[in-house]
Amino acid sequence: MIDSIRFSILALVGRSTAAVVEDAVESVGACDLRIDGGESAIEAVKSGDKVDLVLLDPDAMSMATADGIAFLKAACPGCEIALLLGEHDITMDVELMRLGAYDSLPNPPSTADLVVLIRGLMEKNEMERENRAMVEALGYGRAQTIISHSPEMEKVLSMAARAAKSDSTVLISGESGTGKELVARAIHLAGPRKHKAFVPVNIAALQENLIESELFGHVKGAFTGAMADRTGRFALADGGTLFIDEIGEIPPGIQVKLLRVLQFGSYERVGENTPRESDVRIIAATNRDLEAEVRAGRFRADLYYRVNVVPVSLPALRDHRADIPFLVEYFIKKYATKNRKPISSITGEAMARIMRYPFPGNVRELENVLERGVVLCRGEYLTETDIFLPTEGDKNDDAAPLIAGGYDEAMGAFEKDFLSRVLERSGHNKSAAARELGINERRLRYRLKVLGIE
Repeated sequence: MIDSIRFSILALVGRSTAAVVEDAVESVGACDLRIDGGESAIEAVKSGDKVDLVLLDPDAMSMATADGIAFLKAACPGCEIALLLGEHDITMDVELMRLGAYDSLPNPPSTADLVVLIRGLMEKNEMERENRAMVEALGYGRAQTIISHSPEMEKVLSMAARAAKSDSTVLISGESGTGKELVARAIHLAGPRKHKAFVPVNIAALQENLIESELFGHVKGAFTGAMADRTGRFALADGGTLFIDEIGEIPPGIQVKLLRVLQFGSYERVGENTPRESDVRIIAATNRDLEAEVRAGRFRADLYYRVNVVPVSLPALRDHRADIPFLVEYFIKKYATKNRKPISSITGEAMARIMRYPFPGNVRELENVLERGVVLCRGEYLTETDIFLPTEGDKNDDAAPLIAGGYDEAMGAFEKDFLSRVLERSGHNKSAAARELGINERRLRYRLKVLGIE
C-alpha cells in the first residue's frame, strides 16, 4: 500500500505522456507515482490505494471525458482530477469543473505546468490536513468548534497548527469577539501538552492589585485579606498551558515578574522568597497593538519579544465574510437544539441583512444575534423580524446588497459581489485574485462565468 502521508499520484496516460509525468514527479520529490494506461487503467483505480491526484487522459481509459470523471469520483473519493486534453476552450473548462475536475492541461503537458500543479496540491493538502487536526482537536468532547471555509481563516488555522507542534510562546492578536480563546484551546489540544491542564486567566477582568496574586499565588498573611495560602494560575497550569488573555493590561511592575518566568522558568508567590519552578507553556492574547504599546512605553519591549515568538493574527468577521453563512448554519443548529425548537434554516432576506451588517462585535455578536433570533422565532425559518441589528449596520456599503428571494439567491448575490470586489482589488488580474482567494485560476474563471461576471 502507498504511504498514507506521502502525496500519491495516479497517472492514467499513454506512453508519450508518461515520460513527462515522471520528469515532473522527480523534480518535485516526496511523491509516489503509479502510471497505467489502456485496459489496466480501470484496475489501477480499483486497487484501493490512497490517491491524491489523478492525471487523466480520457483516451487512455477508452472512456468519454464525462464518464471518466464520474468513474474516478466514485472510485477515488477525495482525489483531485487533472485532465490532459487536446485543444479546448474556456467553455469546455467550465463544463469540466462543473463535472468535478480540478484542472485541465494540454496533452502532452509541459513539465513546468505539471510541477506547478503538483506542488500547489501538495501545499493545499498539507494545509487542509493541519487544519482538520486543529478543528478535530478542539471539537473532541466539546460543544465549541472552529468554523473555517475562507482563505483568511484557513491561513490562521495553518499557522496555529504549526504553532501547536512546538512548545514556544504564542501571541494571538485580534479584535474582541474574534475567537482568540477558541484558537488558544485548539493549539493546546493539538499540541504535546493536550493531556494536561489548559488554564485561562483574563487580566482585564481582574483588579490591578490582585493580578500578581492571581498569576503567582500568595501565602497567608502576604497582604491584608490574605487569610490563607492561594494557588496561582501558574501552579494550576503546571505541565500544561496558561492562557493569558488581554496581556496588554498587565501593569509594568508585574510585567517584570512575567518576563522572569519566561526567561528562567521560575517565580515567587506573593509574600514568599522561595523560587518555584514553572513548567508551563504560555499562550497570550490581546486586542491591543502591542508594538504601539511598546513605543508608548506601556509594555516592555523585552517581554513583547518573549511573548511574540509565534504570532497568530485573527481577522475581524467583516474581513472573512465568506464564513458567515457557515457560522449562521452552525449557530442556528446549536441554539435550535439547545432550546428544543424545530428551526431548520434562515430566509434569504434575513441572511442578506446579516451579510450587510459589519459586526463590530465579530463572531461573538453574530452568535448573540442568532441565539436571540432562535429564542424569539415562531416558525421553521429565521426571518427578518427575528434578526435584531442596529439600523446603521444596514448602511454598510462594503457588503452584499439586500435582495429578495431564498437562501440560494442571497448566497449567489453575496458570492457575485464578493468576487467582484476581489477582482477590483487585484486590478482585474485573475491570477492575482485566485492567489488571494486560495483557489486555482481555472476554478475562479469557472465561478466568474457561472455568475456572469465579465
